[in-house]
Amino acid sequence: MLEAIIETLKIMGWLGLALGILAIVNILTGTLTNIWSGKENFMPSKLIKGIEKVVAFYICTAFVGIVFTMLPFINGMVTEAFGAALLSEEMLNTFSNVGVLGIIISTIAVQAKKAISGIMNLSKLSSEEDERN
Repeated sequence: MLEAIIETLKIMGWLGLALGILAIVNILTGTLTNIWSGKENFMPSKLIKGIEKVVAFYICTAFVGIVFTMLPFINGMVTEAFGAALLSEEMLNTFSNVGVLGIIISTIAVQAKKAISGIMNLSKLSSEEDERN
């Protein structure tokens, strides 16, 4: 079980890298958009709050991935203790893999959507500024 959890953590490490890159894009575009549009001034506390949210989101995602990885092993323990399996081992392994992959894909998709939206907002401001000059 420990080997499977370590493998999941390696996968989640790559997720963390992708999430970190997308978070930098989100934070940078959001901050620049708000400053350049005149909506608000730069506030370090708001920047730190955004970084804290990303870190908390990543930690929660990693924990959920670990839980999905543990399901087949927990089922094995239940089978040994009570002599009856809740679900087949193959079904739980598939569910575990689909769960971890689903977390990774959905996390990246949500963050990528925000990054693309931030880039589009930044480009609109840039276009508006060019039109004024």
